[in-house]
Amino acid sequence: MGILNGVKFSIYVQGCRTNQYEGEAIAAALEAEGAVRSGTLPEVIVIVSCTVTATADSKCRKLIRRARREHPDAVIAVCGCYAQKMTEEERVRLGADIVAGNRLKHMLPGLIEKSLAGSGPSFIKSCDLKNNTDWDALSLDRPRLHTRAFLKVQDGCAHCCSYCIVPSVRGKPVSRPIEDAAAEARRITEGGCPEIVLTGVHLGLYRDLPLLVRKIASLPGIKRIRFGSIEPFAVTDGLLRELAGCEAFCRHLHMPLQSGDDGVLASMRRGYRAAEFAKITEQARAILGEELHISTDLMVGFPSEDEKAFARSLDFVRGQKFGKVHVFPYSPRSGTDAAAMPQQDEHAVRYRTEEALRLASELHEAFCSRWIGRECVILTEETDGSYVRGLTGNYIRVTAKAHAEVNELVRAVPSKYLQEGLVTDESCADAARRFRHSCDIS
Repeated sequence: MGILNGVKFSIYVQGCRTNQYEGEAIAAALEAEGAVRSGTLPEVIVIVSCTVTATADSKCRKLIRRARREHPDAVIAVCGCYAQKMTEEERVRLGADIVAGNRLKHMLPGLIEKSLAGSGPSFIKSCDLKNNTDWDALSLDRPRLHTRAFLKVQDGCAHCCSYCIVPSVRGKPVSRPIEDAAAEARRITEGGCPEIVLTGVHLGLYRDLPLLVRKIASLPGIKRIRFGSIEPFAVTDGLLRELAGCEAFCRHLHMPLQSGDDGVLASMRRGYRAAEFAKITEQARAILGEELHISTDLMVGFPSEDEKAFARSLDFVRGQKFGKVHVFPYSPRSGTDAAAMPQQDEHAVRYRTEEALRLASELHEAFCSRWIGRECVILTEETDGSYVRGLTGNYIRVTAKAHAEVNELVRAVPSKYLQEGLVTDESCADAARRFRHSCDIS
């Protein structure tokens, strides 16, 4: 009997893959205490929050208000990055019962038990995050919210890009003990999950990433290993050669660029020039192969970005032949250096965002179309008996006519490209639409 035996809960996760892992692990912790995940009349609602942009803040506030409005008697617990900077006054105004800062998420089951018993609201923040080296003791045995498993092995960042609030809400960099991370990976694979995505706030700061990859690759049952995101300056020749020798490592790297203009990169304090980034991608393709999918993040409308800088940035992105480009407008974050700079006209930012999105769509189609007519290996995430949907090793979403169970590898030959991925024929397109409407696809 756990302290939350029979308690129904729902969990909502915003933001990055690190948050996705934490959401899964919180769900595991609640279930270990006897709670039951349910979307119907939950007694507890947990929100794993994000604050990377103003839009993320707004979505979090709306989510808390909606949860309170739709479930007036539920205990609402907010944790994560937005929670880290939330004030007591804001907690009261939004209607949250529990606010837990970063590196304290492992305390949620006990806080929820006390709140259900009538102890009143709880408002806790981490101790000095700039000096705290504690690892938040969350753990996962199997994925609950996704087919593949996210495995958080690193937290915090001290790089301090001029636009970024993450170091102030995530704290000092800390690495998870390697044996602890490998043991969790073993539990995940023994639970039947064949794909693990290593994640962290700054994954490249993990103290021995190549060794961790080797340990996970040696586990029985592991079919795929991915990185969530890794900063370009962490992608060394040594790491690339280790990955090249690992059959399970997927040929996909997400390396945030942010801008292709040297002046803007300097203002952002990214720590590299465009030519240095290009050298890293060239070396990655040389070692991991030309089928390597390199995706990236592109920020537009940074305070020092004028039209010429924006044009240079797009030219650089086009020349890099990225597969997928995540475009987002700059969002000033209070307390960062960039927020004190003269800001761009919002109409100009909107125009640049639209232009960048058009280029991103063009690049994505060009990359995915390279695999039309070529056999791809898919790890099935969904199946209706006749069709499967899942990801190729280099991170292209595919719908194909095939017979396979979830978490099985299946081969298919795509023959047509659609926005949601590659499909073998028009009937597959219909299957893709059915999946999209009936499934919660991550």
